[in-house]
Parts: sequence; C-alpha cells; structure tokens
Amino acid sequence: MSIATERTFAPPGPGSWFLDPTHFTRPVTRFHAEIFVEELRRGFGESLRRYGSLLERLDWAFVNGFCYYHPQPLGAPPDATDHPPREVWERLAADHPEIRTRLATSATVFERKLWREDLRRWDEEVRPGLQRERRELQQVEPALLDTGSLLAYLDRCREHQRRAGYLHHLFNMPALLPMGDLLAHCQEWTGRTTGEILAPLAGSSPDPLADREELAELAAAVASDARASELLASSARPQELLAALGAVAGRTSTALAGYLETSGWRPVNGEDVGDPCVAELPDVVLAAIRSAVSSSTRPQADAPADQRADAAADLRDAVPAPHRSRFDELLAEARLVSRLRDERGSCADLPAIGLTRRAILAAGRRLAEQGRIHAPAHLAEAGYAELRALVRTGSGPDAAELAARAHYRDHARYADAPPTLGPPPGDPLPPEWLPPAAARLERALGAVVFAMFSNPASRTEGRTVHGLGASPGVYEGPARVISGVPEFDRIRPGDVLVTDATTTAFNIVLPLLGAIVTDRGGALSHAAIVAREFAIPGVVGCTDATAVIPDGAWVRVDGRAGEAAVVR
Repeated sequence: MSIATERTFAPPGPGSWFLDPTHFTRPVTRFHAEIFVEELRRGFGESLRRYGSLLERLDWAFVNGFCYYHPQPLGAPPDATDHPPREVWERLAADHPEIRTRLATSATVFERKLWREDLRRWDEEVRPGLQRERRELQQVEPALLDTGSLLAYLDRCREHQRRAGYLHHLFNMPALLPMGDLLAHCQEWTGRTTGEILAPLAGSSPDPLADREELAELAAAVASDARASELLASSARPQELLAALGAVAGRTSTALAGYLETSGWRPVNGEDVGDPCVAELPDVVLAAIRSAVSSSTRPQADAPADQRADAAADLRDAVPAPHRSRFDELLAEARLVSRLRDERGSCADLPAIGLTRRAILAAGRRLAEQGRIHAPAHLAEAGYAELRALVRTGSGPDAAELAARAHYRDHARYADAPPTLGPPPGDPLPPEWLPPAAARLERALGAVVFAMFSNPASRTEGRTVHGLGASPGVYEGPARVISGVPEFDRIRPGDVLVTDATTTAFNIVLPLLGAIVTDRGGALSHAAIVAREFAIPGVVGCTDATAVIPDGAWVRVDGRAGEAAVVR
C-alpha cells in the first residue's frame, strides 16, 4: 500500500474536482500551497475576464498535498455538474450583466489579436520588472542577517513569489489561447492527433529556462581555457570541482558566476520551495556545463529545423485548400506566443520560488545547528506562520513532525491519488448555443486545457508502454528510471529519461537526454513541449512506464507512434 492511499481523499468543495497532472511532480508543501491557490485563482480569473471567457475561474485546492481543480462557469452554482437547459442559458445570456459583458468582449478578441498586446506588455514591462526585483533580492546574502532581518527578508521573498505567481497566471490566456485555436481548427480540418498538430511549434521557444546566453558563454569560456577544460574532465568531487572552476581567473570564473546567478536558485524537479534548486546539486550543474561544452565544440545540424518545416508542410497539406490561408495565420500566431508558456515559469515563478527557498534554508541551517530540526530543508515543510514562529521563538511543529511531512512528500505518488473527486462531470455548454466568436474562444480554451491536463488510459502490452506521441522520431538507448532529485546524478548523456512527470524546472537535465517517457502528461504538458524543443522523441501519459521499464534496460522510443518498448 502506498503512503498516499493510507489517507482519505474527500472532495474539497461542491462539484466535480480533477487531479492536476501538470504543475507538480509530488505533493506540495504547506508553505507553497498557501500561496499557489490564491494567486492562481486571482491571476487566471482576471485573464479569463480580459478575454471574455464564460469560465469564471478555476478553483484549486490541495487534498493530502495533491492539487485538484474545479472549473466554475460564470453564472453557475458551485455544485453544478452540467450545463443548464437551453432556455435557462438564453435567459442568462440576455439578463446576466457579466455574461453579456464577456460575450461582447469575446467578439473582439480574435480581431484585435489581444494576445499580441499582452505579449508586448510582458516583454516591455512585466518580465523586465520581475528581473529587476529578482536581482535586488539576490544581492542580499540571507546567511549574514540577524533573525529579525532574516524574517523581514523572507517576507520580501514571499511577496515576490506571490506576485510572480499572480503574473504567471495573469498571462495564461495569451500564452495558451492561440495554441488552442490552432488545435481546435486543425482537429476539425484534419483529424490529426494533438502531437502532430503541435509538432510545427518546435523551435518557437528556443530558451525554455532563460539561461541560454549564460550557459553558452560559460561553455565557450571553459572550451577556450586549458586549465578549465582540464578541471571539467577530471573526476574530482562535484562541489570541489565547481569551486575550482570558480577560482580560474578571468572569463571562466565570471561566466560561472553569471550562470549560477541566473539559474542557481531555481528548483530542479518541481515548482515548490520544498524542491532542491540547481545550486544545491553541483553534479547537475556540471552535467549541464559538460553537455553545453560538448555541443559547442561540434558542428550543429539543421535536422531539427528541417523536421519542423516538414511537420508544418505535412500538416498544411492535410488542411483543405480553402482553409490553408487561415491555417498559416493560426500557426503564425501560435508560434508567436509559444515561448510565453515557458517564460511565465522561467522568468516568474521559478526564480521567485528559488529565492524564497534560499531564505528558508538560511533559517533552517540555524535551527538545525541548534538541534531544533533534523535538516535545514525540513523547515520548508512548515507553513508560513509555523515557520516564522519556529525561527523567532522555536515554537511550532517539532523536528519529528517536519521530518514526517518531508517523508510523506518524498514517497507519496500521483498514481495513488484519485483522478477525480466528487460527482462525475457533465457536458460543457454546447458551442452552437453561442455567438461565433464566443464559440471559437470556448473551443480553443477547451482544446488547450484538454491537451494540458488529459492523461490517456493505460494500454500496456507486455514490455511495451503506450501513450501520446509528443515529439516524433525514433531513439534507442538505456532507460534511466528517475523518481526524484536525489537520483539526478545517475543521468548520463544519451539516456532515455523514464519518470512520472516533468516540470519547467526539469529543463537543466534535458540537453543530456536521448528521449523522454513519462507516466503522466498530455500533449501540452511540460515533457511534451520540451521534447519538441530539444528535437528528441517523447512519449507522455503512459500511466505505468516507471513500473514496466526497468532501470538500465535498452529501450526503443517511437515518438510518432507513441510507444516505448524494452528491447533487451
């Protein structure tokens, strides 16, 4: 029996609730849950209103640390599981002020290409503002602060994390709507799979972790410095080797500092203050540097660009001739905003979460030295009020309780959490009841939400697992079954990553991989997107790949067929 199945899973409110398979790889901390729900609901709610969606919001709640969501249509009671009768809907559309406003708004969204305005605001105002805030916070060394100043600094980091989370979800609609619009139209025109429709988007988000320039500069510096190259090839302990690279005078030390400043305090396998950051895993940092150096010293092929062009041409050929000019426009708009999906994490949530964790660890080290907790990272298991009390007075959950919370999060599995809670969901409002622009918007939103959150049923046959073909191509190599961050040091160049799911923070190890296979995730899950960006075969949503594929087995991954088979 799993540690998660020992607990009761009850609906956190009226209506139907769905397990979120996208944002997290394991149960979250209380500290993060207190921030995530409020800021996602506020930011996404405002984004839906700006675009005139008839979805008022997504309600979110954590049950035993697992994230569940409940769609709340505008004008519907909280316990509704189906759309109203048509006559009731028509009265609502005529009399409900907010519904009337949103229908009028949706009529202008596609004509204005509203997402372009939002992308421009992101580029010119929001992202630079977040980067300024991050740099200011990062200049403070929390280990040097007294207790009162450290708590004040933690408050600043937490508020920055709240703001970053809010802004991430405020830009949900511009990041996702054009992709959903492409999906909905191409599914109707061609009957192609979601993976085939999204394949031409590869390459439109070329810097998913927002550190490409820094890593390229570091790779070039190491490659041009004989001493640095010698160190990188050595078998010294990772922490000692990083320190030695940092001591190499000139370009290498400067580039390493710049890279760690950009990427060091980002969580590696999750989006939570309870997840380790890059700077805490020197072996992962070295693997990224070695991979970048290797890539920078060999000629780059044009195959990925050719594959993208071929995928776009193939999809366009499948579109009926009268619709091809519309297809070209839809694809161009989806490509334009595609990078925003990753940038909302890499430039907002992830660095903000990392800075908060840095402050928590500084306080945790003091408590660990005093014997109040077992490990500095265990302080991240406390809620915000608990954490402040522990740091200020020592009162609150004891060391054993915090260790138990960490143990639960380390061992509870998403596979053991029920996929739904509450009554079965009903059907959404029929699009034909809506004005054309509103129907188009709701179809697009529905298509993209399905692509993000859906997970296919298990179709395992012997030692072959089946899922969604997320990125085309065939690759054979050794399987590396990874259950969490402590195992990242086992990943070697050319491995096939087999894991439960990935998040944006996983990007640092992706350049090492030959292919990706996951238990969870849809065609717009993180694993699917980055597999396309890195031009490696990917199969997502296999349900039980981590149980079927043995670690070290030789596997063949077919990203077009959506299967991974143990060869030997």
